[in-house]
Amino acid sequence: MELTLSERKALIKVFAKKYLYGTKKEKAFILDEFVELTGFNRNYAARVLRNYKEGVRKKQKKKSGRHKYYDENVNTAIEKIWETLDYICSKRLVTALPAIINKLEQFREIKLDKTTKKKLLKISASTIERILKQAKKRLGRKTTSTTRQPRYLIDKIPIKTFGEWQDTPVGFTQLDLVAHNGGNVFGGFFYTLTTTDICTTWTNCILVKNKTKLQMLKSLINMRKSFPFPIKGVHSDNGAEFINETVFTFTEKYNIEFTRGRPYKKNDNPHIEQKNCSVLRRNTGYLRYDKPDHMAILKDLYSHLNLYVNYFLPTMVLIEKHRVGAKSVRKYDKPKTPYQRLLEISEVPSSIKKGIRKIYKHLNPVELKRKINECQRQLIQSAAPFMKPEKPIKIRRRKEIKHTLPKGRRNTSPAKPNPFLERERIEKLRKNANLVWSER
Repeated sequence: MELTLSERKALIKVFAKKYLYGTKKEKAFILDEFVELTGFNRNYAARVLRNYKEGVRKKQKKKSGRHKYYDENVNTAIEKIWETLDYICSKRLVTALPAIINKLEQFREIKLDKTTKKKLLKISASTIERILKQAKKRLGRKTTSTTRQPRYLIDKIPIKTFGEWQDTPVGFTQLDLVAHNGGNVFGGFFYTLTTTDICTTWTNCILVKNKTKLQMLKSLINMRKSFPFPIKGVHSDNGAEFINETVFTFTEKYNIEFTRGRPYKKNDNPHIEQKNCSVLRRNTGYLRYDKPDHMAILKDLYSHLNLYVNYFLPTMVLIEKHRVGAKSVRKYDKPKTPYQRLLEISEVPSSIKKGIRKIYKHLNPVELKRKINECQRQLIQSAAPFMKPEKPIKIRRRKEIKHTLPKGRRNTSPAKPNPFLERERIEKLRKNANLVWSER
């Protein structure tokens, strides 16, 4: 039977006095008897008897370890900057810190002492990841395609595949038309023409009223004017909104190279497909926009979003990709904003660089983020539908069936939350609650 803690303490008290005044041989016999009674290890038992002092509790040694270098001020500043830059990854965030700190201090959006600022400028991406770990824990849908296969002009427009975009000069873009139909393709609704430059990752969003030839021509003209540099080439999918005489004539008039991807091969448009998710859907969600109020709000949103994305959000460009067995290894360049990439290209005229520097000088990222959040709030209030309570359906399933989708493709990832979808969910709940109260 094991001894209780109080019984062990009583034995230690009795044997410690004997052990203290005993000779070497006596201590050996006392220790044998003490070990037999308590079951302690012999070395531990000798140390307990030797160091025992009645009524005095031995002080515990301080835990050894490194001193915490990045204090709470650094953590607070990192979280604020991370939120301002739309929760980007740590590798992109660490490269944006010097420029964004200067901007925030310029517009008095943040106050940093010299020590904190020095620490922020030398912090690494892995340290930022550790700092944001708790913040990410706290923060813890398919649409219907409207692309239709055209039956004309296909042979006149050359195909360009995913492997032909390396060393692309400035001005060659990929574009796509995204439908805001909320999952219902019937009736009229708005579209967004998203365009991204391959070399600089400069991305612009243009609102389109519908897919008619006149509206598409207007949006392409606005798209061409929205870029700070001339457009030399456009690459699209095989939708009828792009493969038609109007768009083909437009590209010939302005000496723009017109290419397309292969049918049913989204990998031929990898750059724009990625931007549709990280830029457009992240800020407009999957709601249905079909009212004049929605058009005004979306235009206002895109005027702020285009500046925010291109001047303040760093991007990573794939340099190399190879396989090691079954594993695909990717190597990216240093994260930079599209604005920084454009300034570093020697072929771009100095007049263009001077123009974008002038725009950047007067931009406040926090103010832009506030305006984007306000536009998103208005969109959600006017477009979010009521949540209809659904009757639970009992479906018998085999116990061994598990989720087959990878984590990155399941709705949203807690490591990179989508604030728009979270606000949309809260607004739906609020509308549903107001409806219930009004019916009482």
